[in-house]
Amino acid sequence: MREKLNILFGLVLIFIIGIGLLKLIEIIIEAFSKVNPTVGAGIIAASATVVVSIISVLVAKRLEHKSLLDKEHRDKKTPSYEDMVKFIIRLVFADKLGLKPLTDQEMIEKMASFTENLVVWGSDEVVKAWVAFRMNSIANAGKTNSGILFEVEELLLAIRKDLGHSNNGLVKGKILSTFINDIDTLL
Repeated sequence: MREKLNILFGLVLIFIIGIGLLKLIEIIIEAFSKVNPTVGAGIIAASATVVVSIISVLVAKRLEHKSLLDKEHRDKKTPSYEDMVKFIIRLVFADKLGLKPLTDQEMIEKMASFTENLVVWGSDEVVKAWVAFRMNSIANAGKTNSGILFEVEELLLAIRKDLGHSNNGLVKGKILSTFINDIDTLL
């Protein structure tokens, strides 16, 4: 009921503002019809200059604010994404780099940390890719499944896109081929 009243109030308010604007336009037209055409043209030119200047400043400020906000978001999410990529690379290369494999507890802690950061900073696409990766990992725990690899690739592509990369030409398997030598056998 309250929602309907709010909608009705909004419509009435818009109607009143519309009538007010029409009256204002009517008063302006009437005022200009009584003014010398030369003076009227000067007033219109000066008014147009002021209006265009104000609009330009407002648009520039809005774009500057959006750009600053985007930069701040990128600065906050980049370390989280870097940690996630390092974690994935460590899982893949632990043996080759002579690193001790992560324990189940360490993996759970890392994944919980990623999830926390993604909820706050991740784009919709990255969150969806993370969820798909997690669900596929859970469903296929302990099994050899190339599908998980392609979920990882989708996650990496979503991260790249969120950070401003176009991903043009990065077809399925291209990102994976940067660290999996025989990816062609899985395609």
